[in-house]
Amino acid sequence: MLLNGFKQAVESFWFKNGYALTDDPRDCFSAARVGPGSNVLATGGSLYHKLFSSELSCSNKSLYNWYKHCISRLPEWSNAELIRIENYGSARVVRGSKLSFVPKNDKISRCICVEPTLNTWFQLGLGHILEQRLKSRFQIDLSKQQFINRNLARLGSITDGLSTIDLSSASDSISYKMCQWALPADMLRQLEFARTPVVEVPGLGAVQLNMVSTMGNGYTFPLQTMLFSCAVVACLHFRGIPERRNRSDSLWGVYGDDIICPSSVTSDVIHLLALLGFRVNDDKSFVKGPFRESCGSDFYNGTDIRGVYLKAVSSPQEAFVAINSLTQFSTKTGIFLGRLLRLLLSLFRDWKKHVVPPWENADSGIRIPYRVARRVASRAPFTGGFWYFAHRVTPMVVRFSETDIVVPRRCKPLIYNPSGLLLSFCNGVIRGGVLAVRSDSRRYTRKRLATTMWHEIGCPGNSTKDRIERLLGIRQREAHRSDTDELDWGRWETTVEDHLADLEIHSGR
Repeated sequence: MLLNGFKQAVESFWFKNGYALTDDPRDCFSAARVGPGSNVLATGGSLYHKLFSSELSCSNKSLYNWYKHCISRLPEWSNAELIRIENYGSARVVRGSKLSFVPKNDKISRCICVEPTLNTWFQLGLGHILEQRLKSRFQIDLSKQQFINRNLARLGSITDGLSTIDLSSASDSISYKMCQWALPADMLRQLEFARTPVVEVPGLGAVQLNMVSTMGNGYTFPLQTMLFSCAVVACLHFRGIPERRNRSDSLWGVYGDDIICPSSVTSDVIHLLALLGFRVNDDKSFVKGPFRESCGSDFYNGTDIRGVYLKAVSSPQEAFVAINSLTQFSTKTGIFLGRLLRLLLSLFRDWKKHVVPPWENADSGIRIPYRVARRVASRAPFTGGFWYFAHRVTPMVVRFSETDIVVPRRCKPLIYNPSGLLLSFCNGVIRGGVLAVRSDSRRYTRKRLATTMWHEIGCPGNSTKDRIERLLGIRQREAHRSDTDELDWGRWETTVEDHLADLEIHSGR
């Protein structure tokens, strides 16, 4: 019954009003993008690098044929492709993706696959379609769901009515055979269209994949969110519980492999996941007791007890992040960290030259409240405000002129493709005649800034900048909340003052 309920939930997800979400690759093309990561044969990570100044790669010739068919209706794009072909030739068909590794923690590395460019293009297009359906079917917005999951985890730690379930290697466990059994035929066909069936493993050559998608595939995350949401819904229906999430007995949330469900169906969810081939991570799943963990937050009886994790303090910016993070931790927990903060502040010859307002980024400087700024910050004449120096990331950029491209030394050369430049500009990739490129190392510059008001009522959300942006509708802070938004900023002011007073006492000695 659980398995049949799961298949029905998947079918209900894919068919909207009796029609499939998509049965045409042109739908995926319309919603496609390149993504920020690496691709096979690509010279960089931007739209211009990948589509207009690189050799295109794909795992199947039909992907390139559909790509050419879609851009044939767009004259400027067709011209950009002709210029690219003159320099690099037609798209190259590769055997599949390439296996690589990134550190997950100090003990193990995570496997990721570098996909061919056109595969990623159509994968992300299909992923966008799945994301839109997650909003309409399950009210799951992947841009906000992690914050909802955190709130549900906090509630579960208080009431013990919600369980948090984490899976081991979830994306690697979505087996192709399971998808053949569970998914509607045309849905599987759309997944197969952009999927790479083979991965190139160093030393082993080409290896056939038995998983439907890997880490690096553009639709992996929304696909697994959909599968686990359907699993929770199937278990709710099995127990006769409505799936509407506005009831106290049917609160649930899924974000990737981060699952939160009512305690009444927890055993059913775990059992169904096991039947589908997934393995629950017992070390990170919490069913009973006052502790819950979800999306990087740890809650004990409703209190966030997440620690501060520091990889290194080898640069001033890393020291700023450490100081600001520890101050927030001290604010939330009430634990005084005088000796540790004194040690970090001693790394600077004069820490007062690095103070910034509370709304600045954590790596910009040492955040201090207004009451401290009045004593240590430099006054700006005639304005009643303050001068301060903020550390800003200096991006590596490619500069464009009317006839030439200036590329940094560490970057691969680019061809001059006017039509590609116009499309990149319309896409927002090129701004002010420059194109920012990714770099493994961050470069900072120290910028002198002035502010007429350090802050109001201690909260970054009430800064002059934030109030103007909200008034003009430039952004919605509710949609992009940060961990600092949950702080009691009045208490934070007192915490910072206490630590700095402790520093002054020991410096006097």
